[in-house]
Amino acid sequence: MSRKILAGRAGQSFNGARDLYETLGYPLGLMPEDYVDAYLRQDIAARIVDAYPDATWREAPKVNGPDEVREAFGKLDARLHIWRALHRADRLAGLGHYGVLLLGLDGGQPMDQPVRGNRFTLLYLQPHSERTAQIVRWEDNPKSPRFGRPLLYRITSGVNWTGAGAGQKSFIAHHSRVIHIAERALEDESIGTPRLERVWNRLMDLDKLLGGSAEMYWQNVAMLMHLKADLAVQWDPDEAEALKAQVEEMQHGLRRWLRTRGVDASNIAPGLQGADPANHIDKQLDMIAGATGIPKRILIGSEAGELASSQNENNFVGRVEERREQFAGPSIAMPFLTRCTELGILPPGADGIAWPENDTLGEVARAEIAEKNAQAIATYANAPGAELIVSPAEFRETLGYKAAQPKVAEDDDLGAEGVIQFNAARHV
Repeated sequence: MSRKILAGRAGQSFNGARDLYETLGYPLGLMPEDYVDAYLRQDIAARIVDAYPDATWREAPKVNGPDEVREAFGKLDARLHIWRALHRADRLAGLGHYGVLLLGLDGGQPMDQPVRGNRFTLLYLQPHSERTAQIVRWEDNPKSPRFGRPLLYRITSGVNWTGAGAGQKSFIAHHSRVIHIAERALEDESIGTPRLERVWNRLMDLDKLLGGSAEMYWQNVAMLMHLKADLAVQWDPDEAEALKAQVEEMQHGLRRWLRTRGVDASNIAPGLQGADPANHIDKQLDMIAGATGIPKRILIGSEAGELASSQNENNFVGRVEERREQFAGPSIAMPFLTRCTELGILPPGADGIAWPENDTLGEVARAEIAEKNAQAIATYANAPGAELIVSPAEFRETLGYKAAQPKVAEDDDLGAEGVIQFNAARHV
C-alpha cells in the first residue's frame, strides 16, 4: 500500500495542479507482469535485466571445502546444473521485487509444511519470478527469528506448457523449500528493487522515439499529402469509396500515388522528411546507462573498442566483482549451499565459494600496457651501459616478468669449479 501511495504522488507538482506522469503517459503503478512483458518484447529492457547476471555468472565459482564436499557438489552440479539454475534465478529476481529457487525434495512430505529431517535427495530446481511465486503469508510472530519474512508462497508451475496433461499447476510451498532472492532491498530485506523500475519512463520514451521515427519515416518519406476536392465536382458514391481506399492504402500500404478527379494533392510537410531522431535516442540511452550503471557500449552490445570507453568498461567489471562478493555469493550461492547442508543433500564442511579472477583491465588497457612495455624494452636495450645501473633481472621484474636465472652445466668450458663459483655468484 505504501508503494502505491508513493507511486500515486509521482510526477505531481504545484499541489497536484500539474501531473507530468499523466501528461507524458507514464503509468503510476507497475506490476510484475509489466516487467516480464517488457523483458520479452523490449530489447533494451532485456539487456538491462540480463547484463549484470550474465557477467556475474559468466565463469562458475568453485566450492571451497574438503574433498568429499567438492566431489558431492560436482556430482550434484553434473546432474542438476546448479550454477545455471542460480543464474536463471538471478535474472528472474530482477523481473520483480524478488525471485525464488524452489528445491524439489524426495520424501513425500506436504509442500506447504516445514521440511523435517536431514537425509534428502535434491530432485530438481525451479527458479521463479515474483509473478509465479507470490507471497501468501508472512511470519507475524515477533519472537520468531524470521519475523516479517515470507512464510508461505503460492507457486505457479508449468507456464506455457502444451500437450496432453499440460497446464499451469499452483501449490503452496513452505519457505524451508525455497531460496528467496531480493536485490537492492530497502526497508524490507525480502523486497528488492526491480531492475526496470527506475528506468521505466526512459524505456517508454525510447520506444516512442524508435517507434515514432519508424512510423514517421513510413508516413513522411514520400510526403504528407493534402487532398483538396473541387466543390463543383459531383462525386459518385463508388468513385468516392475508391478514392478513400486509395488514401488508406497510401497511409498503411506502399501506394505513393493517387488517381483522382477534381482533387488537388499537395505536400504540406516537406520538412518532416529529413527529421533525424538519433540525437534524442542517444540522450535516452545516456540516461538509461547512467541509471543502471551499465556502460552504453555494453548496454547496446557495441564491441567497437574506443580509448574513451575503456575506463567505463573497467568500472563495469569492478561492479561485477563487487556484485559477486556482496550479493551473488552471500545472497544466492551461500544460502543454497547452507540449505543443502542442512537437508543432508551435501556433506558438512562447505567453506564458501571462490570466484575466478576477473580481468579488470580489458582489451584496450592490455594493449596499452603491452605497447608501453615494448617501448621500455627498446629504450633499455639501446641505452649503452643501462645494465650497469639496472641489471636485466631487475628490469624484467619491473615489467612484471620473472627474472631469468641462467644455469651453467658442469660440461661447459668453465669446468666444475667454475660452475660452482658462477652459481654461487648469482645469489650474491
